[in-house]
Amino acid sequence: MTNASRKFMLFLLAALPLAAFAQAATPPAPAAKPAPRPKVYTPVASPSQRWQQQANQQQLINRQNQNAVQEQLRQNNLNQQRNSATDPALRNQLDNADQSQQQQYRARQDAAARRYQDKQATQPANATTRP
Repeated sequence: MTNASRKFMLFLLAALPLAAFAQAATPPAPAAKPAPRPKVYTPVASPSQRWQQQANQQQLINRQNQNAVQEQLRQNNLNQQRNSATDPALRNQLDNADQSQQQQYRARQDAAARRYQDKQATQPANATTRP
């Protein structure tokens, strides 16, 4: 090996650690910017749709109030009958009828609420949007 080739090899050996150190010392490239968030458009109910929703809700409230008044009147009537009944078999019949009518009352209230929810779910969304 010649003297020039030795110098060249020493130069390469000395330069390799420096090159590795220089490569490790360079800061990494900045992270790419995240994609912009998409604009979300939500449907806005038109004034007529809002009015219809409020009308439907008021109908539900009125129906449930009517059912509650009827139930209260029925309960009062049943209590008077039960208090005046002396026969245990008649009291038992009144209690059974009361349970049955309470179940019907709850079913009417639930049905009214379901109809209201179904009516709200089936109304079409308006094309008007907001950013």
